[in-house]
Amino acid sequence: MASLLPYNGVLGHRLAKHLLRRTTYLQSKFAIDSAATKTADQAVEDLFDIPDLNLPEPIDPETSDYFINQGIEPLSPDFRSRTYIVGWWIEEAMQDPSIAHKLEFFLHSIFIVNATAGQSRQFFDYLHLFRLSSIRYTNGDFNMDSYKNLALKMVTDNTMLRYLNGNQNTRFDPNENFAREFFELFTIGKGPQVGPGDYTNYTENDIIEAAKVLTGWTHRNRPLGAGGDPEYTDPDTGIQRGRATLFQHDDSDKTFSAAFDNAIITGASEEEDMWRELSDFVDMIFVQLETAKTICRRMYRYFVSSKITEEIESDIITPLAQTLYDNDYKISIALKQLLKSQHFYDLDDSESTDEIFGGLVKSPMEKLLHTMTFFNISTPDYLADSENHYDRWYRLTVLQVIGTQGGMPIFFPDSVAGYPAYYQEPGYARNWFNGATLIPRYKQPEILLSGKRVLAGGSNGGVAFDIVDFIASTDVVDDPSSAEDLVNSLMHYLFAETPNEERATYFLDVFLDDLSPINWYFEWLNYQNTGDDSAIKIPLQTLFKALTTSQEYGVM
Repeated sequence: MASLLPYNGVLGHRLAKHLLRRTTYLQSKFAIDSAATKTADQAVEDLFDIPDLNLPEPIDPETSDYFINQGIEPLSPDFRSRTYIVGWWIEEAMQDPSIAHKLEFFLHSIFIVNATAGQSRQFFDYLHLFRLSSIRYTNGDFNMDSYKNLALKMVTDNTMLRYLNGNQNTRFDPNENFAREFFELFTIGKGPQVGPGDYTNYTENDIIEAAKVLTGWTHRNRPLGAGGDPEYTDPDTGIQRGRATLFQHDDSDKTFSAAFDNAIITGASEEEDMWRELSDFVDMIFVQLETAKTICRRMYRYFVSSKITEEIESDIITPLAQTLYDNDYKISIALKQLLKSQHFYDLDDSESTDEIFGGLVKSPMEKLLHTMTFFNISTPDYLADSENHYDRWYRLTVLQVIGTQGGMPIFFPDSVAGYPAYYQEPGYARNWFNGATLIPRYKQPEILLSGKRVLAGGSNGGVAFDIVDFIASTDVVDDPSSAEDLVNSLMHYLFAETPNEERATYFLDVFLDDLSPINWYFEWLNYQNTGDDSAIKIPLQTLFKALTTSQEYGVM
């Protein structure tokens, strides 16, 4: 029986690796070893201890200055600035030992926009809303940890207004695009279609009425400086928001279907009252328990498994949704309950290896960042070498080759539904694999080792992994002169589960390539004595490629 009861034991390495892979982009021996000594309660609470950012915002390579909130005009064109924001976000994710960035991307995977929808500064503000949610930002009675409050703020987010045509929705020319997605993708979700235009949880008429509520909201360009234009700064978050425009707003009363208890929302007759009308609309959706269930299903598929059986629905989703609902939709409360549960660690039945562990395929970004953080692969310095850092590495290699060619255009999705691996049945995470994305996925290790983009012209701007130095200078492997110890140590930390004997032998054979373990022993001693790595470099690179392209490493 699936159970949300807490797991009270010490995690140990196997469970600690599972928790960290599902919740962070930063993987390291130290982090795993540390979490392994803690209970689930302690380890999860630590994940929600969110550190400050290393850089509060990205730097323009042309000026070496911050270009979002410091009032300094960037010299780089705006289309480049958006990619620098993405590079900054990923760099911060690699240094974040908490759940913050993984949670932020989860929220982005639901409230989808494409970074090209607005100014770079507006895209930064969009990401900042998720940041406030992850750090559980509060301002008086307002709490951004509430999914409900995040949904409310997303309605007037400038990037969202442009992406889903909200700024084109007026009483003179209604546009139902945002209203439809707000129901279907962002909040309550579709239920079974039980009649013409009736999706159980809402109807086509509800979309028409919701579109009327959402008329008259227009985006505002974001000037330089913290918060943007003070006249349009949200008092709860300090972020610039869109504008309420009364003459474009439908001021009639809006009547909804039985799915919402035939609620009537009074139309606003003043601009200030449009905020009240909008809040009433969001309240109407979130008072439905089905909204909490839909959110929890998304949470479960992102952090646990794509498989939601009748048992999971009744024993996990339903009580988890009640937790979310009863706590004003506070994300952290429900997510902590899930991550501390026996079910998350697959300990709620007699077979602990049949459901959860290794059940999700890593995204191209997860695979890359888990590799880079575990093997201490550094990027060019963002100040001393900002062009290589932001442009050659992040924009040209990570975004264009590893991301886009790998089927994950990071923050540049090509549809409002987002990334297929997070929503498309029945494959879900298996959608990371297809004929077009397979080669870029398996070329990641070569890209890291060679210092070149491999699948496109040019270099990585100085990102080139020296595996000999890593093995010699870290404590991941106790005795690098022992071939068995070297291979087993790397498999222990890299794989979700210990491979069977046949697979372990395979990796050892790939590494030794017909040599005997004693040959490796003497080659390693020779390297230590002379500094000449010519005999050991190729075997170690071959092992690195074999491990990081294996099916065991591709899942978590």
